[in-house]
Amino acid sequence: MRLFRSLVIALLLAFALPAPAEETDPAAKWLTVYGWIQTAERLATAEQWPLALGSYLEADRQIKALAEAHPDFEPEMVNYRRGALATSIAETEARLTTDEHEVMMKYLDFIESLELGEAQRYANEYEAAYGTLGMAKSVLDEIIEKKPEGFREAVASQYARLESSLTWLDSQINFTAISRPGVALDESIDWGTTRFVKVADLPSSQQNASITSELFPGGLMPQTNTTPSPAAAPPAASSTDKTKEIGPVRFRMSTRQTSAPDPVEPTAAPPAP
Repeated sequence: MRLFRSLVIALLLAFALPAPAEETDPAAKWLTVYGWIQTAERLATAEQWPLALGSYLEADRQIKALAEAHPDFEPEMVNYRRGALATSIAETEARLTTDEHEVMMKYLDFIESLELGEAQRYANEYEAAYGTLGMAKSVLDEIIEKKPEGFREAVASQYARLESSLTWLDSQINFTAISRPGVALDESIDWGTTRFVKVADLPSSQQNASITSELFPGGLMPQTNTTPSPAAAPPAASSTDKTKEIGPVRFRMSTRQTSAPDPVEPTAAPPAP
């Protein structure tokens, strides 16, 4: 129980990553390296060799970056730790089987995603951090599936930290989305997209319907004649009817003639001699 409690404390120390404002401080970087070294030592004591090797390798990567970026920062202490890390890495790697080497590689993927997600979180890139840490959680789930009885307790603190970070990021993302100014719609305008026409909305088909001033402003309403219209006059006689009344059409024989001659009554043909 005491060993497990010490392991949890060491892991929490290792994952207490500094904010980006402190990344230029070599002392803050050294604390992160030291946290990973302690994590690796606790995991090695618990005989979780693939997880211990992954932690040693991460500490070695970060201490090399520290030495290159800040060569004047405690050079003797940094060189000593680099030598000790090389020895620990070689000894731990010799204990790994083929399957455990695969777990170690997945654990390194988890560490990479975890640190990137935390850096994005401190940079206020909440949506990117949420996606990256979600990926880290998926990798951690795969590690636990490999050896549930051993790895679950070993990575319990990382798992709890991941869930806490994801919950916090989710709340920040939702808060940001709610706080964004929205576009106010004028509810007095009927955009015609969600309104269904009912029978009562249709115009009346009654013959006695009248136009009122509510539909048209004054001066624009068409004038309607309410007095009854007089009886319609009988239609004028067509030219055909006139022809039937007058008789055969008469034509002028020349331009000097003022009127057409009277029609000649037909006479009986004379008898044959």
